[in-house]
Amino acid sequence: MRRILLALATGVALLCPSLPAEAAIIGPTDDWKPLAQGARALGISNKMVNRILAAGLEVMCPGSTHDNGGVLNGWFLGGDTSSFYTNAHGVIDIGRTDHKANFIEPLDQCGVKSYRDLAANGAKATPYPISVPENRRQMELASFEPQSDSPMRDRAKLRLLRSIAGAQALALPDFDNIRLAVGEEVILVSLKPPMMREPEIQSCHIQSINMSGRIGPGQLFTDCDNGFGNSAGLYFVRDPSDPTMLLPIALHEGSHERVGDHQPWDASKNTALGIMLGRGFFAFGGKAS
Repeated sequence: MRRILLALATGVALLCPSLPAEAAIIGPTDDWKPLAQGARALGISNKMVNRILAAGLEVMCPGSTHDNGGVLNGWFLGGDTSSFYTNAHGVIDIGRTDHKANFIEPLDQCGVKSYRDLAANGAKATPYPISVPENRRQMELASFEPQSDSPMRDRAKLRLLRSIAGAQALALPDFDNIRLAVGEEVILVSLKPPMMREPEIQSCHIQSINMSGRIGPGQLFTDCDNGFGNSAGLYFVRDPSDPTMLLPIALHEGSHERVGDHQPWDASKNTALGIMLGRGFFAFGGKAS
């Protein structure tokens, strides 16, 4: 099913002077708070905040060749800190003249900074380059045309050239033991656009959910704000065994209309779409990572 992206919610904060000073608010939820402050208000423990800081990343591609750079989130998931997960559109963009999907070049200038380092040092945080194979098609991308493909294929597993000290991956949830239903609370974490240096948190609610895997790895629709820069933010739910801790359930993709069973589209209700972290999420090119 072909997606229709809203221009105000592509989720990538473009690195250009025309970027607005504040992210556009799409939908009813606009209660972003700095991570530590918001976590306290939501009853989330300092232990969980530290886990988020150790797993979260800013992913940046300067895009100097085609002036199409961007910045978004990334995450260490499932016990591996040599590679991370993000949206494929973080490294692939639409050409300004030919309108074809291509890598954001020079791709070897793309890199990451850790949430923890950003929170402590801001612009002085240490960058870590990604590993780029000679054959770009060997990169683990679910789609090489994410802007026109199913939004559920807008995911990538990228590798680092060297490890980040203190990084820790978030454990994956057991979906059989989590209550996921319309109206249930979800918590979204992302870097604050446009500077993308301060982690933020907000509480919102499930609007629609599809765990069947009929459309890729499963879909999550929420009423969360999803303006510029929130791509690859991470959705969490509370751990049933300890409500002060969180479990990751989905990677934010963007804002959509007429996708899945959340129809018709209504701007006042929002259509923030997340890609569920089920088994299908980790399959790239017909193989599971």
